Amino acid sequence: MTTRFKIFLLVFFGLAMASIFAGCAPGKEVGQKIAKAHERNDGPALWKVTDRNSTLYLFGSVHLLPEGSDWQKRDLQAAFDEVGTLFFEIPDTDKANLEASILQRRYGVYESGDQLSNHLDSVSQKHFTAAAYNAGLAPHKLQSFKPWLVSDILAIATAEAGGLFARNSADSTIREKAKQARKVIKHLDTMRSYIEAVALLPELVQLEELRESVKNFPTFSDDIKTVNAAWIIGDLETLERELLTPAQSKSPEVYAALFTQRNVKWSQSLDVFMKGDENGLVVVGIGHMLGDDGLPARLREFGYDVERVRRYDLPNN
Repeated sequence: MTTRFKIFLLVFFGLAMASIFAGCAPGKEVGQKIAKAHERNDGPALWKVTDRNSTLYLFGSVHLLPEGSDWQKRDLQAAFDEVGTLFFEIPDTDKANLEASILQRRYGVYESGDQLSNHLDSVSQKHFTAAAYNAGLAPHKLQSFKPWLVSDILAIATAEAGGLFARNSADSTIREKAKQARKVIKHLDTMRSYIEAVALLPELVQLEELRESVKNFPTFSDDIKTVNAAWIIGDLETLERELLTPAQSKSPEVYAALFTQRNVKWSQSLDVFMKGDENGLVVVGIGHMLGDDGLPARLREFGYDVERVRRYDLPNN
């Protein structure tokens, strides 16, 4: 349960984007870009937000990674060492996980004997059945769950079958380091608000996302790997072009719920933090860092100096 709810917003939204990435596995051009980035020791994007007496670093993470991913660079370590407080999306405590279980039952299960198949046309039902079997799951065991939760369950199983695990996520790794270093850990969302952002979307929206998702499950793991390849070298241009822009136009209602509205709330909380005299590091999904809705842009609108960190004085190896 812990792992599932730590990443369900990403996978719910990301699944709908599978058709965008279909056929976009890293080719020669992307491979050359990655090679050049490795020569420069480029790593995942990091921003620095400053005012007269405070510094806030912004690090965009990804939530599904293979074993042994080499993404922890020295510029991030230097930022980590400098701060006393770290912000993550949601808490990872026994209390939060218990609340997640309760909310799952409240928002994720059909009542009165209703089931998912009653809401899918015959074509979508076939795609759903194939996706479940390919993920190693029995379709009949998912019938009592609502679309948002089915999307999540299928995504986790499919990702793990492709060698991608939430336990390897950047945020999980940094959170553990923060605990060991006895840093102050804060959260930008509660478990309730995190889950309700998706669970309270109109069912028609959830169903449409699920229909689009199950059609493209065969390429899901490769699609996530394409995103990860751009992320691990800080290639924001590719992420914005291939992920952000299509997402905004393809499903504006989902995008608003999962990104715009949450970024507004988070930037307000971070503005309060910046009015003090502490240093902090924000670790949230990379999608929250991109474009005019992203945290760097929003904090710049508050009047803070915001710059991309590129530590040429600090080799990233």
